Amino acid sequence: MKSRMLMGISAALLVGACSGISTSTDYDPQVDFSGFSTYDWIDSQGEVNNITSSRIRQSVDAAMVAKGFTQSSSNPDIAVSYQITTAERRSFNTVNAGWGGGYSRGGWGMGMGTSTTTEQVWNEGSLILGIFDTGTKNLVWTGTATTDIDQSRSPQERQELIDSAVNKMMGDFPPGS
Repeated sequence: MKSRMLMGISAALLVGACSGISTSTDYDPQVDFSGFSTYDWIDSQGEVNNITSSRIRQSVDAAMVAKGFTQSSSNPDIAVSYQITTAERRSFNTVNAGWGGGYSRGGWGMGMGTSTTTEQVWNEGSLILGIFDTGTKNLVWTGTATTDIDQSRSPQERQELIDSAVNKMMGDFPPGS
């Protein structure tokens, strides 16, 4: 069970995209994000291998610095955390082929048809970022990046994919900027 969980989490973090990365974000519109300038990390939930954790943190750190934030462990304005999820997805494709019957001079004719259904199974991984106001302890911004998992990616491709997911997700962070 533990090895399956670790494998699933690791695979999700490898987030190999066959069909691209889909992202969504949400935030509390009552929060004035212009008052935030420092951040720090809080412990993330779930078991994540240290290689993947390092990749995620490196990518988020680069995005935060590029947006003018400074990492500070001494009374930061906001705290960043992440979570990884995986899910098995399925799709079904049915192809129908048939020949119709009908009436002609010779009388009624018979038709024939067949259909074939195929199932496709794949794993999908999501990286969920949460940003919390350290004063109120409330979640003020969240983003999710989801893609198909491809375990054949090289370490460089995995870092590039995580960078792409984080940059796409954090494109409009902080809101109103």
